[in-house]
Amino acid sequence: MFLVFPQSVTIPEALERMEDANFEDWLTATLIETGSQPSPEGRNANGTSPRSSRITDLWMLEIEERTAEVWAGKFQVELKNEDELHNDSGTEQRSGELAFAFDTRTAEITFETVAEKD
Repeated sequence: MFLVFPQSVTIPEALERMEDANFEDWLTATLIETGSQPSPEGRNANGTSPRSSRITDLWMLEIEERTAEVWAGKFQVELKNEDELHNDSGTEQRSGELAFAFDTRTAEITFETVAEKD
């Protein structure tokens, strides 16, 4: 299963949980749940076709900067493409980072492009 993230998503509950000690863990679980939702006709929520390299897992969400209105961070992702998903003979995992910005006024989370790691 692939996790599909639109360019941005609004999670109103995040505003209520911002001060929780386990906010990053909660947000990780919420993003996995949000990204696991099926999108109509195999398209992303923003109407574009999914990428050839797709996210199959995410972990280690870290908020690196907490300014007054926008918090910035990143999380680690595992990437696979269609061929790797159907042909699991390769043991090599590709990973990357997905950056995000969380607007503390609107609860909108915007995502940056995945940067692959070698």
